[in-house]
Amino acid sequence: MSETPDAHVRRVLRENHLPEGLIPPGVTAADIAEDGTFAITLPKRVQRTHGPYKVRSGPRIQGRLSDGRVSGLKGVEAKQMLWFPVQAITTDGDELVFTVGPAKRRLPRSAFP
Repeated sequence: MSETPDAHVRRVLRENHLPEGLIPPGVTAADIAEDGTFAITLPKRVQRTHGPYKVRSGPRIQGRLSDGRVSGLKGVEAKQMLWFPVQAITTDGDELVFTVGPAKRRLPRSAFP
């Protein structure tokens, strides 16, 4: 039995030292290439709260995975007062650094179980 798209995404995130919770559960399709480029489909746009930020994802998320980093990200936005696209996510110890527009925001890895 092959793994589900959701399980596949979670495994690839772990292998790249990223928390599984970066991508909302319920992935219906996942295309992850050897070079790390990916396209993930969710059944609908999902909004979650992480600390002081709201994050909405999908229904299609694209980018490139590498060790401890997601770059060229499309399909993810963050809001504190206004919605801005999240362009990259990088690990830094126990924190994740989100590049949102011209700013960088830090959130604990534990916010993305």
